Amino acid sequence: MVEMTVYKRQWGHGRPVIALHPLGLESSGFAGFGRALARRGMRTVALDLPGFGKTPAPPDTALTPAKLAEPVIARARAMREKPVVLGISLGGRVALEAALNAPDTFDSVIAIAPYMPWRSYRFLLRGAHLLSPRIAAWIPLERIWPQLRWLAESMENLPYLRDDELAQSAARFVYYAACPATRESFINAARELALDPAFGERGLWTRLRDLRIPSAFVWGERDGLISHKLAEHVQEAAPTATQVLVPCASHWLNGPHHRCIADSVARLLEGPLRAGASHPGRAHRRLSATATVAAPCLLEADADGEPIAVAAAAGGRHGR
Repeated sequence: MVEMTVYKRQWGHGRPVIALHPLGLESSGFAGFGRALARRGMRTVALDLPGFGKTPAPPDTALTPAKLAEPVIARARAMREKPVVLGISLGGRVALEAALNAPDTFDSVIAIAPYMPWRSYRFLLRGAHLLSPRIAAWIPLERIWPQLRWLAESMENLPYLRDDELAQSAARFVYYAACPATRESFINAARELALDPAFGERGLWTRLRDLRIPSAFVWGERDGLISHKLAEHVQEAAPTATQVLVPCASHWLNGPHHRCIADSVARLLEGPLRAGASHPGRAHRRLSATATVAAPCLLEADADGEPIAVAAAAGGRHGR
């Protein structure tokens, strides 16, 4: 394994948590997570994955989940204490890969709305191998970078995004796309996700049964990109994993509900994933339909000011 130097941002002190961003974004999107976990005595180390943010991509290298996981594993091994590894979307897929490839390196893993290889209709992805990252040079967005910067700043300052650092990071990607290298990395990583095998020796769905450390999956009920219906398939593949459904969360634009996701992660780290526990903590209420538990929405409170867990069944038996 060739060690790559990755850029990092850090918040708080205490129990270490490595945080991995979605496709095209970078580590600044975890500012809210970092502050929320810091208040609970945890240290968040958010990384710019290779090819994104301030971490350059290795030349002529396919940005597979395994390749992106290499510097994550190296960073974890350099820490004095085993860290939790968590990620969102692409970052969730990379976090799972890191946990599968180096289970002795991590304390536990949390995958938030992780990209999961399509279980069906894979024939639609067969042409992905023809997608060359070099086509990024055919899209000369750098010629309009001032306009892209203005657009990104306008989106970032929208009132609804004021409390959603992840969405602010997504808005900044509009500007980052003016960099040919960033566009190339985006296409490269997206292609490898499309080609990511579902089953077999290298397939993620097959390998999930090999997760040897405490694990948790967090889903957003309003997520139109990564369906929470995948929770049932994950339950079948990894029955010991804790699964949490955040009824008020979507994939990107969560506004103040971004805090609800961060709070759900904090509750996991204080409950089911603390000291290797594999059962849902008291902060989450188990649903009868599936093994998924509902997380409280911080914006809905009872008369005493306590968060109310909004019940919502994961349901469904199909998903990509």
